[in-house]
Amino acid sequence: MSPGAEPTTAVRPRPRPSPRAPWTAVRVALVVLWLGIALATVLTGQRAASLADLRTAVDSGRVDEVRVSQGLEPGTVGSAVQSAVWRAGPVTRRTEVWVASPGVAVPQDTRPRISGDLADELRVTAPGLRVVPLVEPFSWSEVAGWRVPTWVGALLLVDGLAVLLLLGGGPPPARATRWAWFWLSWPPVGNLAFPLLSGPFPGLPAPRPGGRRLTGGWVFLLCLVLGVGFFGAAR
Repeated sequence: MSPGAEPTTAVRPRPRPSPRAPWTAVRVALVVLWLGIALATVLTGQRAASLADLRTAVDSGRVDEVRVSQGLEPGTVGSAVQSAVWRAGPVTRRTEVWVASPGVAVPQDTRPRISGDLADELRVTAPGLRVVPLVEPFSWSEVAGWRVPTWVGALLLVDGLAVLLLLGGGPPPARATRWAWFWLSWPPVGNLAFPLLSGPFPGLPAPRPGGRRLTGGWVFLLCLVLGVGFFGAAR
């Protein structure tokens, strides 16, 4: 350094943000949205339950009130679906049955058939039980065995579309190819799996660079086998 010259300070270049950082934020936002939808489903939704579940809960005294929809009008010949909504613990449950006149056929589905009015049956079997009319909106959505308000179903649809946009327009996903993640990312569980495991996520081990990824063909066959097994067991 020459006499009288001012000392110079080396300027270090600022580190460039990782190109994956914005996508990580998107994945975190999708996980937060999914958790919010799950919480709203539990708080506002109705979990499907059998008639045996309802009878067991009433007999055990765990239910104080059951809301029952209107069945057949007195003197009416025909059939109708009658619903009962009840709460035992933190989850609201819903039971549906067919009420039909003698000799009237009903569709062969999972709902059992009873000979009389469900509300009358509950009043006879549990005299201390409060049985009140069920009044509810017509607009509902069905999500994985839950009956939820339409706005919850709409949020799940938005979440699914956002996952598809991330899958198609985001960086190459980790652990599986895009086609493999396409088969794995169907709602509701896939909406959570994809943002959690398709790239870096806070608190989770980072994917190994250059690691082997699942391919779409193998995942499609796996989903096909699991789907056939699930529907076969359901029958």
